[in-house]
Parts: sequence; C-alpha cells; structure tokens
Amino acid sequence: MDYYFIRHGESTLNREHTLQGWYNAPLSPRGHQQAAKLRGSLPPYPVVSSDLERAIETARALAEVGQRIHPDARLREADVGEWAGIPKVLVQESTLWHRYQTAPELFRFPGGESLEEVQNRMMGALEEYASVYPRLIIVSHQLALKSLICHLQGWDLARLHRFTLPNASVTHVTGGKGHWVCTGIGFDLQPD
Repeated sequence: MDYYFIRHGESTLNREHTLQGWYNAPLSPRGHQQAAKLRGSLPPYPVVSSDLERAIETARALAEVGQRIHPDARLREADVGEWAGIPKVLVQESTLWHRYQTAPELFRFPGGESLEEVQNRMMGALEEYASVYPRLIIVSHQLALKSLICHLQGWDLARLHRFTLPNASVTHVTGGKGHWVCTGIGFDLQPD
C-alpha cells in the first residue's frame, strides 16, 4: 500500500482562529494557493476526501483534471460539539481546554466526540480502503489525521499534541493490514 494523507488547506475559520469541527467553512485565498501547490506534487492516485467543503476544495485542487473525488463523512474532523464556531481564544483559558491539552486520550468535546471515537472511525475507513485501493490519497483534517497517525505509529492518543500537521501538509504511509509505517509526517511538498 502507498497512501498519502493530506490535511486540507487553510480555511476561512482557520485564518480566524475559530474552532470548526463539522462546520462547513470554505478555503481562504491562502488555502486555495496551498491546495493548488499540491497538484502535480503527488502521484495520480484515486482521491477520497472528507465531505466537508474545505477538504473537498483541497481535493479538487490537487486532483488531476476530470478525476472523480470520492467524499466520505467518516473522514470528517472531530465533532467538537458546542465548541464549533467559537473563537479559540474564548475557550483556551477554560478547565476543559486544559484537559484537552493535557489528557487528549481521555477527552470528549462537550456535546461532541471523543478522540478515541474519531480514531476508530478513521481506522474503519482506512481498513476498508486498504481492501480496495493499493494506492490512495486521503484528504482530511488535523485531529482526524493526527488520531489516525497515532494509531498507525502505535502511539497513545496522549501524544496527539506532540506533533503538528500544518494546513496542506502531507503524511506518507506505506504497508497495510496492521503493519502501516509513516515514512513522513506533516511535511510540505512545496515550501514557500
């Protein structure tokens, strides 16, 4: 298996430092530029994407002309529940935010998902894809991809905040069937 995980380009809400979750924010002008820079930098593999607008726009920008994008709701960002649409600055001083930062493996977003639930749905999607696609590009979101990478690397979700996935970053994964190897995590194929 040869897979590429792509975090979507910068969205309008990323730019505003607002928590998104399942909010359907479009790419910002910078996000469109980031996504466009991916085209031609990746192999011409089939593309699956979260069904949220920022991921679909990224997938369309990086896909070959005329290539079909396969949307999949399982690839959505973590459902941040009551925090969706709230500027990050308004929750960063809260006890809940502190719990999220210090013990993500135990955290459930208020009115939303736990990161373990996110990880499980992402793994379910990946296992299904692995039974069909030997090569694939997956466009998704920061927490969704980070939770998946933690599992593939054999890391506890407690390590979730110890690595970054910038907008439009690429993670390369090989292997399959329980033996995945991340050969690069969160790298930029076309640095500014």
